[in-house]
Amino acid sequence: MRPNFVRSSLWLVWVILTTSSASAQSTGITVDGFEGDLKGWKFVGGEEFPGAKGAMERDATFAHGGKASLRLDGDFRAGGAYVGVWRDLEGLELPDVERLRVWVQARDLAEIGVRIVDATGQCHQSKARLPEGADRDWRELDLPITGLVGGEHWGGANDGRWHGPAKGIGLNIGKNAVKAGRGSLWVDDLAAVPPAAGKPTLVACTIEPAICRPGFGTRMSYTWDAEPLGIECSVFVHFRNEKGQMVFQADHDPGRPTADWKGRVTYSKTVIVPSNVAPGRYEVVVGFWSGKPAAKGGGRKPFRAATASSLAMIGEDACRVGSLEIRADAPIPKLPPPSLNLTGWRRTFSEEFNGPLDVSAWGPGTRWIAHTPYSGDFGDAGFADPKPGFPFELKDGMLHITARKVDGKWRSGLLASVDPTGQGFSQKFGYFEMRAKFPKGPGTWPAFWLLGVPQLKEPKDKKTITQIELDVVEQYGVNDNALHTTTHLWPPPGGKHTADGDVALVPDMTAEFHTYGVMVDDAQVTYYFDGVPLRSHPTPPEAKVPLYLLVDLALGGGWPVDKTPEPSTMIVDFVRVYAKD
Repeated sequence: MRPNFVRSSLWLVWVILTTSSASAQSTGITVDGFEGDLKGWKFVGGEEFPGAKGAMERDATFAHGGKASLRLDGDFRAGGAYVGVWRDLEGLELPDVERLRVWVQARDLAEIGVRIVDATGQCHQSKARLPEGADRDWRELDLPITGLVGGEHWGGANDGRWHGPAKGIGLNIGKNAVKAGRGSLWVDDLAAVPPAAGKPTLVACTIEPAICRPGFGTRMSYTWDAEPLGIECSVFVHFRNEKGQMVFQADHDPGRPTADWKGRVTYSKTVIVPSNVAPGRYEVVVGFWSGKPAAKGGGRKPFRAATASSLAMIGEDACRVGSLEIRADAPIPKLPPPSLNLTGWRRTFSEEFNGPLDVSAWGPGTRWIAHTPYSGDFGDAGFADPKPGFPFELKDGMLHITARKVDGKWRSGLLASVDPTGQGFSQKFGYFEMRAKFPKGPGTWPAFWLLGVPQLKEPKDKKTITQIELDVVEQYGVNDNALHTTTHLWPPPGGKHTADGDVALVPDMTAEFHTYGVMVDDAQVTYYFDGVPLRSHPTPPEAKVPLYLLVDLALGGGWPVDKTPEPSTMIVDFVRVYAKD
């Protein structure tokens, strides 16, 4: 049981509330103006301390702005400790906030209690004095986040620190704050105020090579002097023709959260040129974009460009960084020679597909199951329970995974090496590989990937364990030469998902068999293609666990499937895993 708002002031943080003197101070993202039903709000009766009476209602006779407000009444003459109102903020898609502002008026009430829940589920509890004059007229309360945290707290990260954005807010009336045993609070025009956005500076942006052919691409490298943007943004990258029209784009996540990023940020990204782009020279324009509504801080964001450079700002939110020439006779990118060396390694898992395929829908007791063990199937083709000849078939020592329509709906296949309890094959550290040939055609989405076992072994820990996902290869049928590798971290509910991904330009993955691998050790994660290292990054702690295998032919992945060939087949030669002796 958690202490209530009036139990002991030694546990509480005092927030001094001020009255805004300028309209600019009142700006923010509206959470609720209470003009309609009290959607999302609920009354909290403080039932753990019996005796209090109270009520929450929409008051259409009393308002700061508009036609109504929220009224909270508390009566403690028969006992009790507090009553309150609570609002979950999950569905509002708020950015992180610097402060909350709310207009209040009170009767026989000197202070209120405040609870605010952050993205980790940690609840921060404090008291707040009502501003002078709130017993006579509406006054605006300014609630800085720094004043609401650092005192009593519980749940989530449970560290007394703020981890935005806010996921819930509560306002309470406490027994010791009212006169003659009862009091009332009116609330109106609740707003969340994001931190003032900074203006990052684009120091440099290079395009190398500056000439490429359709269906392949180039590499763009960025250097930013970062300042917090106050909201999560992607970087838009637009390629414009001579008429100024955008022909294609290569938007990306910069890899570090822009809401609070700072310092020097440097990274590179591969740009894939669609195979249907006409030859010509294309101007390249970049900037920041958030897909949230403008009323919630979304849209384009202002930034700067270094003056002593070839960069040219277009207004305050876009920059011309150079040009890319598309030519049909441009050189095809070449990979360096293979360097993978497994000398001193032993094979710990080998599926050569030479005999009967040991698979069931969900296990237990089979080598493979035909669904994700966490019951999270995905894509535009449902993963089918295995039946003779579909979706799996062995031919000439190879596995064929086929996608086709069954009763008018796409169905396809997935293999996972553990069952829903985590029983099966998994391994901490090692080299994991698959040799396969992918289907040709738009809408196909074959993949080989790894996940951590701990969430399956300890289901109760799903709320505390961050799941690792290593996408060894994802290939989207719209481009035969683009190999996507990504390291995902999927946090518990309320946390921020991160993805460290990139694209490598490789020979046509639908024309020949190729081997896709990843080396995971205590220091590095390294992705390979035919023995060639594509990229490496430090091993996150979440990847230092037993990892299990998944092989699938999905459809979609954000691309339409209306032109996907039927049937489409992925052919797998082998799946192998190695450990170092």
